[in-house]
Amino acid sequence: MMVLLKSLLRWGARLLLPFIGWWVPVQRLRGVARASGREVILLAAGQPRWTDFIIQQLFAAEPRVENCIHVPVWSLQKHLDRAQSAADLTLVGIDRLSAQLFLAQDYLAVPPMVSAWLTVPEEVRTYTRAHSRTDSEFRRVKRQGYTSELSKSAADYELFYDSYYKPYIRDRHKAKAQVAPRWLLRWVFRRGGIQWVTQNGEHVAGDLVIKQSRDYIPVVTGLREGRQELLREGALAALYVHSLEEARHLGCTRILLGGSKPSLHDGVLRYKAKWLDGLTVHDGHLSANHVQLLRWPRLVSPVAEFLSQTALIHHDQDGFSGLWAFPSDLPLTAENLQQQYHALKLKGLHRFRILLPGDVPPGFTCPPEVRLIKLAAAEQVGAGEIKDLG
Repeated sequence: MMVLLKSLLRWGARLLLPFIGWWVPVQRLRGVARASGREVILLAAGQPRWTDFIIQQLFAAEPRVENCIHVPVWSLQKHLDRAQSAADLTLVGIDRLSAQLFLAQDYLAVPPMVSAWLTVPEEVRTYTRAHSRTDSEFRRVKRQGYTSELSKSAADYELFYDSYYKPYIRDRHKAKAQVAPRWLLRWVFRRGGIQWVTQNGEHVAGDLVIKQSRDYIPVVTGLREGRQELLREGALAALYVHSLEEARHLGCTRILLGGSKPSLHDGVLRYKAKWLDGLTVHDGHLSANHVQLLRWPRLVSPVAEFLSQTALIHHDQDGFSGLWAFPSDLPLTAENLQQQYHALKLKGLHRFRILLPGDVPPGFTCPPEVRLIKLAAAEQVGAGEIKDLG
């Protein structure tokens, strides 16, 4: 019933969003590029909630707003076509139905967030031993004496919300923190519980969790008093390890690991890479109904430099692919390419496309999911056609 209700709400929101967002704010932003230190101009359309990620990754500091107007969504494409020649990059953050109805197909479509998932193993210790990166986490959790329990106590919910969840979200996201209403998370709690992680008799962290069909879903995370150092001390690893055990105990076959920014460079996603088996659309905060669209007149500096530091995860067929540009300041050798690939690779990608400033270096063994594309070849196609190059 809950799955059906969520699907109906999502589709209802998708149909309503074009009517809510008839007028789209369009800004021309100028500032210093984070990747190169040189000037960059961005043409950004859409509400900040759906454009902020790219803006923050592109610019080293708050950019200057040179122009801002509001454009009817049905004439947005025409306006962007006229204005894009004055920008290095065009970004549109918009609901997916409006994108389909009113915008062209020559954009790279990037989800606002992606979710990762992990298959629940039959035996946790056997699983972690077979995966070197998770084995070290498992041994660390056991060595530091972390234990776990699932609580359905209403008092524990209030404690979690006030002293763990709210402080953690506010400390992590600062001015951009969006704290979910108490009543909403209480509604979730009544259908799930709090998975506490305990050390030396004290709760140090917790997840608000729910079981949906055979999925075990940590909805939000909290740290005691919001103390970020607890992550470095192993509290997050303890939540992951004990989630495997709790999910298996409840008969679940999959754990959803929550949302992450759509970049292979994102620190949260890099940590999840130790555990995840695949990627899926993030199901929260209306993000499943929105998309970030990018296109560029020239796939050279500063766009290529941006992609070298923010490898984007984008929609491709029924899944996701990654797009990354090899750094221009790094010698293009087989050894460097291999090292960079291993640092960024991720399970669950349909393709991992790498833009190269020159020829493929001799001696590089190309993995099956990787497509090596010369920047000169990519210059001949639009952003939306990058997927057609391999």
